[in-house]
Amino acid sequence: MATIEIIIRDEDDQVLNRVTAESYELGQELTTLSEIEGAIDQLKNRLLPALEADLLTHQQQKTIAELKKADK
Repeated sequence: MATIEIIIRDEDDQVLNRVTAESYELGQELTTLSEIEGAIDQLKNRLLPALEADLLTHQQQKTIAELKKADK
């Protein structure tokens, strides 16, 4: 069974949150192109919303820190 792990790092090489801590199984043995495409589509539907949330959260935290630094 194929498993995918995604590690997202920022420009300081720090690992970002939730998505990177998980491992995603693609399901049953994938023997045909159709099965592989289906498994990837399911993975995208599960993964992309969490990935987007992590990236937005990281950027928001970075922006807030920069604004606080500029106010000092």
